Amino acid sequence: MARYLIAATALPGHVLPMLAIAQHLVGLGHEVRVHTASQFKAQAEATGASFTAFESSIDYDYRQLDQRFPERLRLSSAHAQLCFGLKHFFADAMAPQLKGLRGILQDFRADAIVVDTMFCGTFPLLLGARSARPAVVAIGISALPLSSCDTAFFGTALPPSSTPEGRARNRSMNTNLKQAMFGEVQRYFDALLACMALPALPDFFIDAMVTLPDLYLQATAASFEYPRSDLPASVHFVGPLLGPASRDFTLPDWWHELDDGRPVVLVTQGTLANQNPAQLIGPTLQALAGDKGIQVIATTGGPVPAALSANVPANARVLPFLPYDRLLPKVHAMVTNGGYGSVNHALSLGVPLVVAGGTEEKPEIAARVAWSGAGINLGSGQPGARQIGDAVRKVLGPSTYRQRAAVLREDFARHHALDGIAQALAALQHTTPASAEMA
Repeated sequence: MARYLIAATALPGHVLPMLAIAQHLVGLGHEVRVHTASQFKAQAEATGASFTAFESSIDYDYRQLDQRFPERLRLSSAHAQLCFGLKHFFADAMAPQLKGLRGILQDFRADAIVVDTMFCGTFPLLLGARSARPAVVAIGISALPLSSCDTAFFGTALPPSSTPEGRARNRSMNTNLKQAMFGEVQRYFDALLACMALPALPDFFIDAMVTLPDLYLQATAASFEYPRSDLPASVHFVGPLLGPASRDFTLPDWWHELDDGRPVVLVTQGTLANQNPAQLIGPTLQALAGDKGIQVIATTGGPVPAALSANVPANARVLPFLPYDRLLPKVHAMVTNGGYGSVNHALSLGVPLVVAGGTEEKPEIAARVAWSGAGINLGSGQPGARQIGDAVRKVLGPSTYRQRAAVLREDFARHHALDGIAQALAALQHTTPASAEMA
């Protein structure tokens, strides 16, 4: 059996898919070590893996990011805040992440290091000698950000185009925006690498997250990602990473009502951008209030705010959490801010979507939903109630959205992500050098 070191950016949407991989590999008899923030220690050890926490300088609670980086909130634009986060949350973590990896590898001779897309601590290893490191495999836990002659610059949320005119647009946009929007971030990464006596990144830093690892496994089906004629051979689609089956879930006494013939609409703001339910949950409840022909389930991802619980319409229920493996098979439409895991989970069951993506990479995920035909992109992170209501009724009504969602469901069903990842890791053992000690 093999040894795998799984390292994850300390955010739930990054850690939880990686823990699903850890649990699967442990179940196959492999030895697994998880490396992330200490707040995830219990969840990591519950998979059967051993655990090593991040170095103290980066071992903090993601819910305290604003307190840790108060200067980010004082920046005048969302783009400036994004660049700040890329520099000080991701790039600055490279050195302590590398130190943590090297410390683990001193007594845990891993056959491969498995990381999520944004874990940058492997950059220094990937820029060094191949013989001095284990194989590095990255897991694409969000929309594929890789530049291409067939796609617009990642972050613009524009549809792909492979026409001559489209490729000219893409080439110009990719060249200009990399420098104009993120040149400062690129130089910041390269300066930190220079301090480690390492060369500059060979690609745009976002592209390098995909192209530098020995293997990049994208956690969706190809039908939910823009086609790229220049896709590297190291990139493979393994299907959606779905959470493990829920255990010890007690059905609420109203559960049977979800089968009473009325369509069920789920609204969620995910695990990170859920501090302000007025962005999406509140307007959705307002939009569908009074419609006795629709049931609404809202999950807040945390304690239900008093103001929200005091104004729940008669046709709705608001709860902190419900397991998706139990709930989504009963859902007819999902309203979401575009978290990649929940979007893929819904599509794996043929549930059409209404997406309001406004932060991080969520506008890109919303754009892919619209491109695939499986839902509606509201084009805003804070849509109005009427806009939401109109979109929900469209996807519930006689339209192509449900048909397209069913096509994606069939494609997703051809994959089993955890098995695919395990097989890819096993194949690497026969094609790459044995791991070396990390000095």
